[in-house]
Amino acid sequence: MSTAPVEAYAEIDGGRLFYRRQGRGQPLLLVHGFALDHRVWALQWPALAADFDVISVDLRGFGRSSLPGAAPYAHHADLRALLDALGVERAHLMGHSLGGGIAASFAVAYPQRAGRLVLSAPLLRGHALSALLTLLKRVWQIAARDGVDAARTAWLHSDLFAPALDTPTGRALLTAILADYSGWHWQHRDPETGVEPPLAERLPELLAPTLVLVGARDLPDFVHMGEALAGQAPDARLELLPTLGHGPSVESPDLFNRLALDFLNGGV
Repeated sequence: MSTAPVEAYAEIDGGRLFYRRQGRGQPLLLVHGFALDHRVWALQWPALAADFDVISVDLRGFGRSSLPGAAPYAHHADLRALLDALGVERAHLMGHSLGGGIAASFAVAYPQRAGRLVLSAPLLRGHALSALLTLLKRVWQIAARDGVDAARTAWLHSDLFAPALDTPTGRALLTAILADYSGWHWQHRDPETGVEPPLAERLPELLAPTLVLVGARDLPDFVHMGEALAGQAPDARLELLPTLGHGPSVESPDLFNRLALDFLNGGV
């Protein structure tokens, strides 16, 4: 794979996925969080592409990828279809929040196709939520009452992103990405299914070597999910980052990149 970035689309069942690809070496698939897109990894691209064939994807319904239709689908199956289209048999995965849960689901569903995992504040479907659930309900209500622009503002300026917005780079990156989010999920029922039983019940099946990175300033829900994953997956460990919040990769990219690369390159 060339070191020059390539941006293109891959056809999948019921739609198409946009991706950006750059670098050489073993494939590394980057999976973004809710309401974000592939650009959230911009602060990781140069460091990762020096060692890996980096594939940053826009999940279905986000960024430049197609919106969901009426038919059920699963994000982790979309990732498999993307890798199939690119001729990639096996990849490491790095995921944030929603994307962290999707990356873990991929590794559970297709263990032979997953290498190492770096999961930043992973969202575990089926895990009990408190503050996050309250936030999600509030933003959905704002979208219904006041429209998508108001919901975007409420989501961006919630406690979830406060630590990232404290950094100039994080504020600029997240503001730009959220401004482009369609808001489709706030106005439609998403037929996405995920793995069954839900991921939170299948953590002992997550056999891939896994590094979980969670900021101590994140919502307690994400700290608890990180602890659950590291405690139940056979080859996972948790790194709690004392000064960081929900977005370690944008709040402290140098630290995040160092920890991720050390792990992906075989460090303990």
